[in-house]
Amino acid sequence: MEVDSLFFESFPSSETDQISGEAEVTIDKLGSKMDCIVRFEGHAILPCDRCLGDVQIPLAFDERLVVQLGESTNTEEEIWTLGPECHELDLSQPIFEWMHLHLPSRRLHASEDQCDPAMTAYLNGGGTTSAEPDGSSDDGGTDENDGIDPRWNALKDLK
Repeated sequence: MEVDSLFFESFPSSETDQISGEAEVTIDKLGSKMDCIVRFEGHAILPCDRCLGDVQIPLAFDERLVVQLGESTNTEEEIWTLGPECHELDLSQPIFEWMHLHLPSRRLHASEDQCDPAMTAYLNGGGTTSAEPDGSSDDGGTDENDGIDPRWNALKDLK
C-alpha cells in the first residue's frame, strides 16, 4: 500500500501529512486467527527543532496486529475481533497511529551546517529581530529597574 498525502486526507488531526512510503502487509491465517505483520519504509518531512526548516527523517518500522473471528466486531482492544458482518480488514487507523508513534521526538538536521543560516545566526546571539510589538528587544525577562523582592532576601537567611 502506498502512503502519501492522499492517505492523510482521512485523518484531519494528523501532526503532519508529509509522510510518504510503502506499507507491506503480510497476513498469516491460523484457524480463526490472523496474524497481520505491517512493514513500513519511507520518510517524513517535519520542521527542524533547531531552525524550523524542513528536514527529511527516515521512518521504518515492523508492527504486528492479531485479529480473530468472533461474535461481534471490536477493534478497541489489543486483539481485534471481527464479527460475521465484516468482510474486509481496514488497517489504515493502526498504520496511521504506528507512523506517528515511530516519529522521533527530536527532529534535527544531521549537522548544524544544514540548518537555515539566518535562524542559526539569530540563535547564536547575532539576531536583531524584535519579538515585541513596541520594538523593544527581549533580554531574558530581566529589567534593570526590577529589584529583588525583600521576601526572597529573608528566605536567604534561613538555613
